[in-house]
Amino acid sequence: MSDWRWSAINFAILGFLLIGLMVMDWQTMILPDAFTLTGIAIGLFLVCIQAIFLGPGEDEVHLTKHSLHLTSPGGVTDHGNVFLTGPESLILGRVAAVCGATLLLLMIRWLYRAVRHRDGMGLGDVKLLAMIAAFLGFWPAVLSLFVGTVAAAFYGVVLLARGKAGVTSKLPFGSFLCVGGLVAALFGNRLIDRYIALLR
Repeated sequence: MSDWRWSAINFAILGFLLIGLMVMDWQTMILPDAFTLTGIAIGLFLVCIQAIFLGPGEDEVHLTKHSLHLTSPGGVTDHGNVFLTGPESLILGRVAAVCGATLLLLMIRWLYRAVRHRDGMGLGDVKLLAMIAAFLGFWPAVLSLFVGTVAAAFYGVVLLARGKAGVTSKLPFGSFLCVGGLVAALFGNRLIDRYIALLR
């Protein structure tokens, strides 16, 4: 299956989930597990399907250099390369991305609660970011978190300036996170590549 077709399938499913969650969170302030947890499962399932169609040697990760070790006089042991095959690298990398995104948002949630002594975001937001990571990977998920946070902050400032909200008002952060997910799905790789290029 060609890369652009596979990307289109992934984006269509992720877009359907994000748009649905965006509307639900905006109207009800609830992100149903039926969407987020099912989305995580679908994202990981699609990664497994993608791993099946990897070419020989594609996405392999070499962890050590080839080396020979002298075990006894005249005896040599060839340990070879230690590496992850393409499917292993792809699947384990995406599972790690889901776990990393979950831990990141749980840590932020815990720090906010420790400082402000109240919850700043619900567990639904955590599951939503994990779903985005299941489809896109860790760094695109971080990008979606950044975009969502900036958009939510801008919207909050506008509401404060117009007197329609206070400092303790709640915002449907999941809706803004969904916007960030859509931005990451459409432009994430290009934005991340440009950011890395600026650091070099």
